[in-house]
Amino acid sequence: MGDRDAYVYLGSPAVVAASALAGFICAPKNFTERAAGTAVRRAQRKSKPPASVEIMAGFPPSVRGRVLFIDKDNLNTDGIYGSKHTYRDDMTPEEMAAVTFENYDPNFNTLYQKGGSSREQAATALKFKGIPCVIAGSFSETYKRNAFNNGFVVFECPELVTHLRDTLSDRAPTTVGPEITIDYAKSILSVDGKSFPFPPLSPAAQQLIVAGGAEKLVASRLQGTAVS
Repeated sequence: MGDRDAYVYLGSPAVVAASALAGFICAPKNFTERAAGTAVRRAQRKSKPPASVEIMAGFPPSVRGRVLFIDKDNLNTDGIYGSKHTYRDDMTPEEMAAVTFENYDPNFNTLYQKGGSSREQAATALKFKGIPCVIAGSFSETYKRNAFNNGFVVFECPELVTHLRDTLSDRAPTTVGPEITIDYAKSILSVDGKSFPFPPLSPAAQQLIVAGGAEKLVASRLQGTAVS
């Protein structure tokens, strides 16, 4: 870890044993029913039908910008925010923003323009960068929790990922894509004249974003000024 070309996997003894016998990383069950080297793809999640939600004061009803498409499955936190920076307490938000995706694509900071894990920094660095949200086919629950607890919007829309993979010819690590409009009130995002639903943001999630994260939300409640 710490190198953008590294491949590091963590597994239990049972997973390691099953994977060694199968010839690919797998769970320790039913691997004897398949020939070694035959990978099993996880079923792709599908977004739920759109649902209208009430947008609380201070939360944007919609945002518009452009897509920066990172075509990478299982992107780990080290690729987003390098481990060599994780335990540096002297880095300013501006310095953290400057090293986003350093281990995955050093060109990311050149392409990004405003307007358009277990480590909290993997979420906060993107927030400090000014990125309004991250959309993916799926997130680990740890990353999703860290993001909202730090006042950063993430949500899942696998259909958007499929659409971008089908329509973008440039398969660079980071690709500048089309304009996108996200309607949080209707739980719909629009790109290339098409619309895709995504899970509605709950009042609790909106509260965390408006307050600026869990710590600030708790502080405001203790002071009797909580957002409602």
